[in-house]
Amino acid sequence: MSFITELSERMPQRVHAPGSPAYETGSHVFAGQGTPDAVVRPSSAAEVAEAVRAAVAAGVPITVRSGGHGSDPATAGLLLDLSDLAAVELAGTDGLVHVGAGAKWGEVAAALAPHGLGITSGDTVDVGVGGLALGGGIGWLARTHGLTVDLLREVELVTAAGDVLTVNAESHPDLFWALRGGGGNFGVATRFTFQAAPVDGLVGGHLRWDQSDVPAVLRAWRDVLREAPDELNGTLLVMPPLMPEIPAGPQLAVALLGTEAELRRILAPMLELPSLADESLGPVAYVDLLEAAPPGKPPFLMVGGNGFVPDLSDEALEAFARAVDREVPTMLLLRALGGAFSRVAADATAIAQRDGQALLAVNGILPAESTEEQIAAARVAVDEAIAFTTGRYSNFTPEFDADAIAAIYPPATLERLRAVKREVDPGDVFRASHHIAP
Repeated sequence: MSFITELSERMPQRVHAPGSPAYETGSHVFAGQGTPDAVVRPSSAAEVAEAVRAAVAAGVPITVRSGGHGSDPATAGLLLDLSDLAAVELAGTDGLVHVGAGAKWGEVAAALAPHGLGITSGDTVDVGVGGLALGGGIGWLARTHGLTVDLLREVELVTAAGDVLTVNAESHPDLFWALRGGGGNFGVATRFTFQAAPVDGLVGGHLRWDQSDVPAVLRAWRDVLREAPDELNGTLLVMPPLMPEIPAGPQLAVALLGTEAELRRILAPMLELPSLADESLGPVAYVDLLEAAPPGKPPFLMVGGNGFVPDLSDEALEAFARAVDREVPTMLLLRALGGAFSRVAADATAIAQRDGQALLAVNGILPAESTEEQIAAARVAVDEAIAFTTGRYSNFTPEFDADAIAAIYPPATLERLRAVKREVDPGDVFRASHHIAP
């Protein structure tokens, strides 16, 4: 009797073979359809633990799927689809919230909206809680309340030994440190406890400028951020003329815990630019800030990178502007950091680049069939811009090799993560996309 047959008998209705609807849904991720030997869809941490013990005993690889955005498709072994672990529950009156690792951030925002609460999360409604939370979590409240990991208070974790641990700063301090930014390398997170924050009284919206005025808009956004209060959060996105339904040029998505008058005063350097083509500012609900994500992997090749920018100097902004002023269509994102994000010590979590004033992402867009020479040429301006960053953000990094790991984690952070890995997973059972070997 095979390992999967035995597991199916122990966990009826939870193990799904190729060809079944649950298999097709569970094995599909943003990057495409996977081909694991079976999909297990557990309904509790105890069932996760049973599946892990069985897979380890059989020597088959384990892949964990939360929302399915940040991983390559599984090609073999057992895939744990956490979709049924999606409950969102207030733990009391102090804003603590229990969130299942298989929930999506749109569901979390909707569940907390009647209570006037929110948790820093991804920008889109269908990103899974587990992957984003373990990778850091740069979201709409990052300047005001910090990253998702900064609001994390406890994790229910299934280890490679099949134990179910309650991990927090008191019970397992080193492991708790590693889980806040170290990804899925240490076990299967089945539930998180976050400290939610009040989000009533938000104002925000969108601004858009003519495509010809990118340098001026970049400078104005930098000047706004140098003086802005922590209550301001936003992302400046420069779009190329890629498709008719998306206007080309700089556009700002912004939100403030405050009044519209305050927001307009803060944004005055940007609102006064003659190239302003469109504006829409007013009261907003936190749940409405999260947008729908594209349905799948885009049909083109993106050549780019990302990183934390410690100094939005004139020299850096000039390099950013050059990256989008070329024949290769290029997207550039500059997300506001600083504030509460930068008041966390560099060694307090596995996200060490706490001096970042912004997160930069820049991607040249090429046809899927581009040659190596075309790709290398597209990298020149991208690399020039990325040179002004101090390290990558894992959740924006689609490369999973050793160079990517070294770019995400400084040497001291990486060695500390490896030490925790040796303690809790010496057999290297959990090999996350950004794999940290023991």
